[in-house]
Amino acid sequence: MLSKHVKAKKAELLDPGGAAWKQAAASTVVLSPTPLEMQPTDYVRVSWTSRPYGKASSIRVSSLHNGDQIFFRLGWPDDSPDTKLADIDQFIDAAAILFPIVPDAPLIGMGIKGKPVNAWYWRADWEQPKNVAAEGMGSTQRRDDPALVSSARHQRGRWDVIIARSLNGKGSPSGTAVLRPGASTKIAFAVWQGANQERAGIKAFSPDWQELQIEA
Repeated sequence: MLSKHVKAKKAELLDPGGAAWKQAAASTVVLSPTPLEMQPTDYVRVSWTSRPYGKASSIRVSSLHNGDQIFFRLGWPDDSPDTKLADIDQFIDAAAILFPIVPDAPLIGMGIKGKPVNAWYWRADWEQPKNVAAEGMGSTQRRDDPALVSSARHQRGRWDVIIARSLNGKGSPSGTAVLRPGASTKIAFAVWQGANQERAGIKAFSPDWQELQIEA
């Protein structure tokens, strides 16, 4: 997977239909339901045993950067956009990009103690994404991050979401991935379908790290 270096302004790159995105090569990443044995409580494991979840079977990913900020465009089919909570049994569509803070941080389980991971977490009802830190199941912390921005559109039964941040992570909380032009890193993805009551660990995710090359 390549994040191509382009000469384009932030406003154009934040537009899912912006002309700059014609320069980006999209990759299809296969998603799988998170294993039930990885869920944090017996209640969750039992209640979802016979229920299908992780409805998004794949996600289309492309990336561009302009030397200062990096942009990820995520796309997946979703017939029902869930963008607000009107009742206690409703949940919101969401997506996340995950990075290891150290190269051998495990993806399954969201890292382990001493080997953290960092996620950029978009939700359809939030004004901006959250910066998530984790060192294993049950350790997740959501933090505000002024460097993270997003935009999204839902049309013709599909979400297209842009998640972006400064490459150097300046202004972000500690434990945030630093990305550099000319370098490579691992990356993973997750999608939550609100109409299927997916939330927390009940989601679709890419079970293996992908390689991201950031063009110099």
